[in-house]
Amino acid sequence: MSFNTTNYSLYLPAVNDTYAEYLLRDVPKGRTFPSDLKVSDLAFWDRKNKLFYYPYVLHSIGQFAAGKQIDNALTRTGRTDKYLFGDSGGFQIGNGNLKGFKGLYAGMEAQDAIDVWDSAYDVKKWIVGWLDTYTNYAMTIDMPLWATRPKHTESPFHKCSYKQLTDMTVDNLKFIELHMKGQTKWLNVVQGLDEQSKQDWWDATNFFRKGGWAIGSGAGPRGGLAQMLHTFLMMKHDDAFTGGNDWLHTLGKSEMRWAIMLTTIQQCIQKENPKFRISYDTASPFQQGGRYEVPVITPTISKNIEDWRVREDESFLIQSHAFVGSTERFPYNSPLGNQLQLGHLNVQDYVLGKRQFDTLSNMLLINHNVWVYLDAFQRANDAAFGTDANKLVPDLYLRCMDIIREAFERKDWRKYITQNQQILDEFHPTEYK
Repeated sequence: MSFNTTNYSLYLPAVNDTYAEYLLRDVPKGRTFPSDLKVSDLAFWDRKNKLFYYPYVLHSIGQFAAGKQIDNALTRTGRTDKYLFGDSGGFQIGNGNLKGFKGLYAGMEAQDAIDVWDSAYDVKKWIVGWLDTYTNYAMTIDMPLWATRPKHTESPFHKCSYKQLTDMTVDNLKFIELHMKGQTKWLNVVQGLDEQSKQDWWDATNFFRKGGWAIGSGAGPRGGLAQMLHTFLMMKHDDAFTGGNDWLHTLGKSEMRWAIMLTTIQQCIQKENPKFRISYDTASPFQQGGRYEVPVITPTISKNIEDWRVREDESFLIQSHAFVGSTERFPYNSPLGNQLQLGHLNVQDYVLGKRQFDTLSNMLLINHNVWVYLDAFQRANDAAFGTDANKLVPDLYLRCMDIIREAFERKDWRKYITQNQQILDEFHPTEYK
């Protein structure tokens, strides 16, 4: 099947470094593998692969050591074949664990952490240079406000104030303006843990308008549906979605229910700017297929809220010594899954104490999982915006979609969101309390 990449909000699979690098290899000699396929066919962003084509992907520079020359299956694919969204590594910087970057450590005084980052010219130049060279869209370098929260005491920026982190982000934006080459569109990251910190951040940073926006922490889905809706309308009030700023990316959520909320918001904004698009990302299919070595299964959509999520099948042990050399079919549907045998995954003949999977087994599972996620979001959107929405979509979700539409029509949208806070929180409350 082909995915609807025109009418709905877009999921960006967050391709990790292992997957992108492994796809440059050949099948190890003597290893079983689906007939007529090559490892490179797992590059779903390559229009020539034999499985499925989906050109929208995210790749984070934060996975790599500072200064490294990055060479993988994503960087070798031309700009016209895919839409590569680059994450600037704000998460790793905020945690103080960007590889190859020394000087940041837990417990630092605020000014010491600020001074270290201020002097990190080479690191910032490397980030901006790589993003400008390889990506179609790139996140700006934000200094995350979540570093101040009690559970993030290990962050070197934990003792910084909201204002200090905001001021550092403003300096980063000015750095990008000075060094960018104009080869990518920059998505200015909007943050906030509550309405006030978000408004302060927005007032300080929204001068940077180079193609679009990204929203994270309390400004995005993690802030809850009410807070995220507030973010969009605050930005709309300041004409954020005009003048070529046609894209907004929401960081770190990939759930079917959020997909339809984001599509609803996209449709509201498209009434004034038909070019406007919303995207969202997670690394979930890569984590599940790589770290946890489990496949996910296609959901059956119904009015039951529990059906609106991508699940793992806990009833079937996919990795087993019993499947080494097996020609039994892989039991889950996907373009790759329909060609897989369990013996293509279980290739290491160890009885006790060791895995039957190798790294290529993980790559196969990941490819299957990516397709299932894409298919699930397609199904969710088809259900929510089709003629049978009342039969397939939970009443809570339909009500929230109506609230979103009405909020975009209201001059008193702040009051309207407050009046509907309870039902919006029932969908998803803020994670920042």
